[in-house]
Amino acid sequence: YTCVAKNEEGYSARSDLEVSVMVSPVILPLSFGQEIMNEGGFAQVSCIVTEGDEPLSIAWSFHGHALSANDIGIITTPLGTRGSSLMIPKVGHAHRGSYTCQASNIAGSASRTVHLKVNVPPRWTVEPTDKQFAQGSDAKVD
Repeated sequence: YTCVAKNEEGYSARSDLEVSVMVSPVILPLSFGQEIMNEGGFAQVSCIVTEGDEPLSIAWSFHGHALSANDIGIITTPLGTRGSSLMIPKVGHAHRGSYTCQASNIAGSASRTVHLKVNVPPRWTVEPTDKQFAQGSDAKVD
């Protein structure tokens, strides 16, 4: 664009300017691929930014807390300049919950959240022991 200003005396000033329209990030929906993961299994989710001006900053959080490198067995890896992968090589009970990917640039930010459910086999909280009772007597098992 060019801007020209003139006054009553006939003086004028002229200046050229460039307008840049910045686009904030847009993230594809997140999915682990299964609704429920089994304990000990492998889980992976990718955060892909389909729109938005670069440079982009992409970060993961777990239950609202930023994930750092190799937190509780979780690995995050950049996927070029427009994505990030989150991997859990051995899913455990501690991994269940909400994972959020946030992408930001100079124009704004966007986030998507995915919930990981983990199927954990039953465990004894107190190991049962054998008990003996006389026939016909009252019995109580704790």
